[in-house]
Amino acid sequence: MNSSVKTNIQDTSKNLSLFVRWVLACLLVLYSCSGIFSISSNEIGILQRFGRVVNHNVQPGIHFALPWPVDRVQKVPVKMVNRILIDDFSSAYAGATSRTFADITGLDSYCITGDNNLVNISCVIQYTIVNPVDFVFHIKEPELILRNMASGTIIHSIAETSIDDVLTTGKFEIARYIKQKLQTRLDDINSGLSITFVELSEIKPPDRAQQAFSDVVKADIDRIKMINDAGAYRNERIPEAKAMADRILQDGAAYKKEVVLRAEGDVGRFLSLLEQNREKGDSTRNMLYRETLREVLKNVDKKRVMVLDNNKEMPVKIKLFSQ
Repeated sequence: MNSSVKTNIQDTSKNLSLFVRWVLACLLVLYSCSGIFSISSNEIGILQRFGRVVNHNVQPGIHFALPWPVDRVQKVPVKMVNRILIDDFSSAYAGATSRTFADITGLDSYCITGDNNLVNISCVIQYTIVNPVDFVFHIKEPELILRNMASGTIIHSIAETSIDDVLTTGKFEIARYIKQKLQTRLDDINSGLSITFVELSEIKPPDRAQQAFSDVVKADIDRIKMINDAGAYRNERIPEAKAMADRILQDGAAYKKEVVLRAEGDVGRFLSLLEQNREKGDSTRNMLYRETLREVLKNVDKKRVMVLDNNKEMPVKIKLFSQ
C-alpha cells in the first residue's frame, strides 16, 4: 500500500470519527433538551424520578427534568371541570347481561322510591381534581369508580324518599344529599376528586304512568296555590276586620257616652221638676200636662176637642179640626 492511499484512509477515518462525535454530541444535546417540558395554566405537574415522586406540585410554566428514563412528568388538569351524565344504573352494576336485557325489552333503567314507586332519573355530576397525587396513584379508572359510586348513592337516596317528594319539593334535597354522601365516599378512598355540582336534570315516572303522575303533581300544585290564595285572603281580610271592630268599639263608646250624658241630663231635669212640684203643687203638674199634650198633638193629623158637662162624664160637644 503506497503512502497516498494510506494517507487518504487516515483522513477518512479522522473525518468519520469527527462526524460520529458531532452526531453523538447532537444526540446528547437533543437527549438533554428532551427534559424540557411545559405545564399549561390549568394543569399541575407530578415529577417522578425512577418512579418516586420528587415534586407533586409543579406549577404552570417551562421546567427542566432529567431525560427519560430517569424522570417522568405527569400532567393533571386540576382546573378543568369534568362532567358525567348518569342515566343508566343497570350497566353500572349488572354488566353486559343487564344491558342486553334492556336492549331486548326496551325497558329503561329505573330507581325504586321509598314507597315502592318507579322513577327514571338523569343526574349530571361535575367534578374537579384537587389532589393530583391521589388521583394518579390511588385509584384506577377514576371515572368508572365515580360513576359506580354515584349510581349507588342515587339509588340509596331515592330509596329513602317518597314519590311525591321526589317529583315535587324533594328534588334539591336529594341533590344535596347525593353531593355530600358521594364526596364522603370519594374522600374515604383518597380519590383526589371534588364534587362541585350535582343536578337532577330529569326525574319522571315510567311512560305508562306519566299522565297519572302529572295529574297528581298538578293537583298538588293547585292545592298549594289554593292554600297560598287563602292565606293571602286571610291576611287581607283580618286587618280590615280589626279596623272595623275598632271603629265599632269607638262608635259604641261614643254612643254610650252620649246616652249616659243624655240620661244624666234627663235625670237632672226630672229632679228639678220634682223639686218644683214639691214647691208649687198642681201648677207644675198642669204645666207638664200641657207640655206633654203639646208634644203629642204635634204628631196627630186630626184633633177632637171635647167639652164635658160639669155633672156628667159624657161630652156634650165635640169639635173636629185639622192642624
